[in-house]
Amino acid sequence: MSYFGFEGDTVAIIQDFFHFTYVRNPGAVFGMGGDSGYGYLFFIGFGVIGLAIFTVLFAKNNWKDKRRVWYNISLMLLIAGTLGNFIDRIFQIDHKVVDFIDFRGIWDYVFNIADMCLTVGISLFMFDQFILDPKRVKTNESNQ
Repeated sequence: MSYFGFEGDTVAIIQDFFHFTYVRNPGAVFGMGGDSGYGYLFFIGFGVIGLAIFTVLFAKNNWKDKRRVWYNISLMLLIAGTLGNFIDRIFQIDHKVVDFIDFRGIWDYVFNIADMCLTVGISLFMFDQFILDPKRVKTNESNQ
């Protein structure tokens, strides 16, 4: 049985393509903004604001409208991703997010499941707001 004892330790799942690599990310996406001494306070504050916004949108949602399924999924993913990284920021001693998913040969960045939730969630949210919502509004107006 192996475990990650040190940052940079890796386990090949598919050699030279997919690895689990232990990385501690002090910043945002791709490690941006993590070099400043108190940058984690910014990310904690941003996490609180993001959770508040996503939770309010989720709570005010019209659950009876079955056409809003992608909107609902996007909000759930955004809450899950924000909460996942937020928990790392709060409870890790150095306030860094633990990243471990490493696709070698595709790009040089390591990420985690919360990052995937945020990426897919914001993509679905934008798709819903810019493509699907105008159609819903148009349909609602024509039905009145």
